[in-house]
Amino acid sequence: MTDQDWEDICNQCGLCCFNKIIEDDGTVYTTPIPCKYLDVVNRTCKVYHKRFETGEECVKLTPELVANSIWLPDECAYVQHIRTTTGEEEND
Repeated sequence: MTDQDWEDICNQCGLCCFNKIIEDDGTVYTTPIPCKYLDVVNRTCKVYHKRFETGEECVKLTPELVANSIWLPDECAYVQHIRTTTGEEEND
């Protein structure tokens, strides 16, 4: 998969751009506080082309990072893709 193929998976939910609180027990709470560069109307980054250079806490979402993250929400298209391709779909 190319970098562009991976990026194309994103559904632009923007939830990865909101501050999180992770409790000691692993419970993750998404706060209503977004990154200052998130356009909250269209859920896109205002500085996407240089997001890793801003000094903010933006992280590159790689397949490996997504597979091992507890802080990304189930609604994230990357999370759904990883679960589908690795057979880790949740049985509700």
